[in-house]
Amino acid sequence: MKKNEKYGAIAVGLIALFLIAMQMGWLTQWGVNPLSINGSQSNRVISDQQKEDYLQGIGRWNVFETVVDSLDIATVRTSATNYKLYWYARHGGDWMYLETGNDKYVDLQADDGGYLWIVITIPSNQAFYVDYLEIMRKNSYITQYQYVDIDNDGVKEFAFCYDMHGHQIPNSGYPGITFKGFLLTYDASFTGLCDLGNVTGIGGTTTTKFQAYYLAFSAAKQGIAVYKVEVKITTTDETKVRLKKLNVPGLGYLDGSQFAKTSTGSDIRYTYTISNTFDGALYLKHPSNALNQYDATLGLEFTLVSGDDILITVTFFYLKAQTEAGVSASDTFYAQFS
Repeated sequence: MKKNEKYGAIAVGLIALFLIAMQMGWLTQWGVNPLSINGSQSNRVISDQQKEDYLQGIGRWNVFETVVDSLDIATVRTSATNYKLYWYARHGGDWMYLETGNDKYVDLQADDGGYLWIVITIPSNQAFYVDYLEIMRKNSYITQYQYVDIDNDGVKEFAFCYDMHGHQIPNSGYPGITFKGFLLTYDASFTGLCDLGNVTGIGGTTTTKFQAYYLAFSAAKQGIAVYKVEVKITTTDETKVRLKKLNVPGLGYLDGSQFAKTSTGSDIRYTYTISNTFDGALYLKHPSNALNQYDATLGLEFTLVSGDDILITVTFFYLKAQTEAGVSASDTFYAQFS
């Protein structure tokens, strides 16, 4: 056989093999896309075996994000400016970085268990909280979240576990999922507690008095993350003043017995801690068209004697957005025997 005839026979054989491989679906199983034109991902044919893998969360996925304001969903927040979003996998206990941002492609393996993780961080000087509870409520495929330091920089982030099982799989291209994120705008000018006058007219008989406190915001569509409340009574004699109850917006009335009580050389303090971090803090929100008065009524039991003039301070502590530093709003008044 001549050399050119030999090469021609080989070429015919390769073409035949290629056509058989296309017909049997071997090429797509080998990761070769016979219908791709200039690398176009949309023309990739998905084989039956790949569909089975995708239903278990295995394969390459096209991932999308959309992040809006919790109290104004028409306001879309800007990626890489207001927030940063990262896609991760977990192999055992290890976090494996995959991609950053919107309309990306990520590859999941069998070791990932069929789950994709989404991490949201807030850049410095951005006045937002990650509204993790709203994210959990509005994403049906999210199974859990963690508040962990993923990149070992000493700062914890919210990470959301996205179930990749059972999604709709197209016949070509890559299957896609969309993560819906929510940010709560931080009220950096939070008004705090209203200013109330002194409590007077207290006689020598044991009696309970109420101070009609409320919290107020500087503007609508904003919130704060309350982490602790405290009532400080400037006396060391507990028989004179006792905390009966305090209404914490979002929690309701808390009995005085639910507070931790400590004494110093000059005062008695009742403290109720909700959470010292963004995870578990009480996110108090002020939506549009809502009364800007969030009831924080204080109830105290008095047994005063002549001459008593006791200073009392009520303080709400909340976390500054992005930094998790503590901030407080308080008011003071005197309880006076008369």
